Amino acid sequence: MFNSMAYLIAADAGLMDFLAWTKIILVALMGIGAIAIIILVLCQKGNSGGGMQALTGNSETYYSQNKGSTVEGRLKRWTIGIAIAIAVITIAYFILLQFVSGDA
Repeated sequence: MFNSMAYLIAADAGLMDFLAWTKIILVALMGIGAIAIIILVLCQKGNSGGGMQALTGNSETYYSQNKGSTVEGRLKRWTIGIAIAIAVITIAYFILLQFVSGDA
């Protein structure tokens, strides 16, 4: 199948080099993000409060209502943010693959 966009881009070798380096940078960013998510998830505590919470029914405390401003809340926000960044980088990477000929 003839890819007209790849043909037009292939005419400029400098642009092809730029796209190749961009691919390498995107893959490196995905790897760094994956390692960061692993570390952040390992630093977080579990969500379960144990069996005693189910017995007593005392689940609403001041601490649980203001959990977003604690260290656990910040770790959770960072984990979600990095996961979204990895998703955007991955989409950009696969869009970029469409423009670079010879990679699929």
